[in-house]
Amino acid sequence: MQLDHIAQAAISHLLGRFIRRAVFALILIGCAIVALYHFTVAGLMALDAQVGVLHARLIVAGVYTVFAAIAAGVVFLWRQPLNGSAKTLTSPREMQLIMLVEAVMLGYELARKGVRSR
Repeated sequence: MQLDHIAQAAISHLLGRFIRRAVFALILIGCAIVALYHFTVAGLMALDAQVGVLHARLIVAGVYTVFAAIAAGVVFLWRQPLNGSAKTLTSPREMQLIMLVEAVMLGYELARKGVRSR
């Protein structure tokens, strides 16, 4: 095999995985939107019988507003840079200890795999 064939196979493999994940994500988002619509309609119908049309719509709008505010808060907190208060590992002794722990974890993970994956 030539180098360009290997590169083409690798790129098509990665691109295929990306496209499959993107299609799955779009299907999942579409189903979530349809489910949200149906839950909204059912909630409006249930609230309409108890409090009236206007108040039912206001209650549902309030619930959506609370969810949007929570989502905006989460996005805002994700965008905040780290304040730098986390301790950095600078000493060689700490780095050796971390590498030792990683090696043990990797050895344990490899030992747990079945016969078929070896």
